[in-house]
Amino acid sequence: MSVEPPRLVHTSPRPDDASHQASEWFALIQAGAPTPAERDELARWLAADPRNAHAYAQLEQLWAATAQLLPPKAHTAPQLSRRRFVGLGLAASVAVVTSGATTLWLKGISSPFADVRTAIGERRTLQLPDGSSVELAGNSALNLDFSSTRRAVELLQGEAFFQVKPHASGEFSVQTQAGRVLTGAADFCLACEAQSAQLSVSRHAVRVITPNQQTDLGEGLSLHFSSTQTGAIQRAELEQVLAWRNGRLVFFDTPLLTVINQLQRWREGKIFIPDPQLAARRVSLILNLNRPDQMLDVLSKALAVRTTRYTELITLIQPA
Repeated sequence: MSVEPPRLVHTSPRPDDASHQASEWFALIQAGAPTPAERDELARWLAADPRNAHAYAQLEQLWAATAQLLPPKAHTAPQLSRRRFVGLGLAASVAVVTSGATTLWLKGISSPFADVRTAIGERRTLQLPDGSSVELAGNSALNLDFSSTRRAVELLQGEAFFQVKPHASGEFSVQTQAGRVLTGAADFCLACEAQSAQLSVSRHAVRVITPNQQTDLGEGLSLHFSSTQTGAIQRAELEQVLAWRNGRLVFFDTPLLTVINQLQRWREGKIFIPDPQLAARRVSLILNLNRPDQMLDVLSKALAVRTTRYTELITLIQPA
């Protein structure tokens, strides 16, 4: 069945009309094999109003900019469904929202079947069966495994602050993709990012076990580790690391990409930095978690960068 071309209103469109019609045309072209008549109609629509050409160009630029930024498992270019594309009613950024999985990824939603999870921007404290507690940062997920002889947690994603109490069932274990944390009693913050983890101990001591190494970490110390490499033991900047528990994100001399990765636990949508030099730029910044809608504005003003938003799902950060 041939794809029916979009029905265009040949009047002076509002900017949102141009964006919507550009979305229709872009989906039609990306769906493949447009007819000569459809291409001619697109050319006439582009020439009819500068806003039309601008809206379509934005889609092309966004498609190119995000082509390398989709989830790692996306080995082939996704196929656009025009009906879904138009039906969602989004403007420019919807060009990359081509499947349910990608949409969830853009929204930061994963681990939907975890025993415990927090939404983006949510903080939650959970009392565990052994009397210990865990405080979850935004967009974090846990699996729990407790019995009379076992107390174990799997941190699937995000960040959590654990207050572990002694118990007759033995050591408390936290499993991550990067390795395992063991303790009899301690307070510590553990954050997961892909295949790596960052651990900071605020009370007593813990042990980190990876496939290649075992490391004991005492109070006031921190460690970055992965399944293949363990970093050097560092002094923990606890006030900075734990600031999220008091409604702040605090960064001092931190790469901008690291800032953005943490920010995405607290604000829905994905933020991309196409410029590698800008991503590596070291910055100092304090953000208020109680005002997530203002975070990007504060970041733009404080760091003199330019943020371009394509709906609430995609934001590009570029040099000013």
